[in-house]
Amino acid sequence: MITADRDFVLKQLHLSKQTVEKLDRYVELLEQEQNKLNLVGRSTLPIVWTRHILDSAQLFKIFLPTDKVILDLGSGAGFPALVLAIMDSEHQYDFHLIESDGKKCAFLNKIIESCDLNAEVHHIRIEQTEAFGADIITARALAPLDRLIKYAYPFLKTKTRCLFMKGEKVDEELEPAFKKYQFRIEKIQSITSKEGTILSLSGIKKK
Repeated sequence: MITADRDFVLKQLHLSKQTVEKLDRYVELLEQEQNKLNLVGRSTLPIVWTRHILDSAQLFKIFLPTDKVILDLGSGAGFPALVLAIMDSEHQYDFHLIESDGKKCAFLNKIIESCDLNAEVHHIRIEQTEAFGADIITARALAPLDRLIKYAYPFLKTKTRCLFMKGEKVDEELEPAFKKYQFRIEKIQSITSKEGTILSLSGIKKK
């Protein structure tokens, strides 16, 4: 099952041999640490390549050449940030991952070191992090949209785009967010799930 899932994903992504080797290493370490750290839902392990690798990788095509600093909120097992950092073979982007769980931070650093990634882990709660400007802010399975915007707000620059990965309740989350903030929004259909949506938000301001 995992082999078939891997082959399906790699046919879609057209990656270099070196990038594939790093993704294989990532999955290998994830499977080794899963029982100790509960990094992903157990039911998703047989389809880890589709559910987590491909789902994360689809954000890479949204990045612009003018983007530089990528901030990932509540990184957990490293999705989407470390998949994107692996795909960034020329180290065009600086990845910053914020994660409050020390054991998960250790796992993230193990991936970064093993795969020689241009990424830094910040072991701290998001709201306690010293703010810095980010060009792209990502989050996956972290919090409702209004809270995500609150977390992201200190890191916003004029042209920052937030890429938040959402499920079937995306429209329900928009209403409370619009009560607190104004922003431009683009909905991008996920390639891994009919219910999945990537929300691209820009021009965020408090009301």
